[in-house]
Amino acid sequence: MGWWWKNSDELSKNDAVNKLDPALREFLDKEAPVKYTLSSPPDSHSPPSSHAPISQNIQVTQKPPSVDSVPKVPSESLFPDGRYAYIWKTYEPQSVIESRGKSDQEKLSDIVHAHNDRKASIGRIALENCALEQLAVTDCLTSGPWASRATLCRAENRTFNRCYELQKSFLKALGYLSMVDRSSEEEEKIQLHADKLYRRMIKQEEIIQEAKREGKPIPEFPSVLSKENIFATLNEKSPIAGPISSSIPASEEIPTVWKDVAEPIRKEYEKKLEKLSPIERAVEQKAIEGELAAMRTYSKQIEAAFAEERTHRLQRKEQGRETIGDTIKRWWGW
Repeated sequence: MGWWWKNSDELSKNDAVNKLDPALREFLDKEAPVKYTLSSPPDSHSPPSSHAPISQNIQVTQKPPSVDSVPKVPSESLFPDGRYAYIWKTYEPQSVIESRGKSDQEKLSDIVHAHNDRKASIGRIALENCALEQLAVTDCLTSGPWASRATLCRAENRTFNRCYELQKSFLKALGYLSMVDRSSEEEEKIQLHADKLYRRMIKQEEIIQEAKREGKPIPEFPSVLSKENIFATLNEKSPIAGPISSSIPASEEIPTVWKDVAEPIRKEYEKKLEKLSPIERAVEQKAIEGELAAMRTYSKQIEAAFAEERTHRLQRKEQGRETIGDTIKRWWGW
């Protein structure tokens, strides 16, 4: 290391290389051709160099990878950017692996349980949407006026029961009964939009009642479940953004839905619809159509499960592995 009070001659004398034997120094020069330069102190009066290192001046611009170039990974991966995609190539979801090892009876039982769970969950979802009406009944029974408590809060109970039934109808009309693989977010969107449509219907009824009291002409509104109202409801700002994948039967599918309904059952539906108001009639009709469409899909799944089970029984018979249950079913013509 150089010091400012020492000159270059003293540094060269004290340098370790100069003290080496000439023969050894010649050998080192042959083996290591890199020249050894004496270290000199930097000149404190010299201006700083205006040339910055190349590594600092060069800016490497990298284009972000396109969407097509990013490897696709399943939703179970913690790295959606495509890392470890080679590991996920042979991945199979747990549901696929479990269904592969299930028997025909277990698959059929899963379809029945899924349908029953879907029907039971509609009541729970309707209760969640009618939480305010249920709270009004509780408040009336605990701290309501004496006249209301004398009638066991009949008006509040009537409002709550009507909300519960109509919320179920809206959920059926929006296709909540359909056995489609939906995420929890999509089901929450259907629940949210069903409640919005119900509140819109209540507002329309209030406007009609007010027009009747004031003697004004009764305004006419389109059906609450018309395409215009549904799209307007979907476009409203909500905590859960994004469209819903509802399974409302299209207009061209409605005759097909009613085609398989027996005549006595159809007459019962018509009698039920005649007792309702025009607004409720439109909602209930859409709910019945949604329920029939869901039942049609359910029956198709049952038929497919029976056909698959029959194919497996025939294969076991050909292979000589027919069971007692297979023999009994064959005798009964299944």
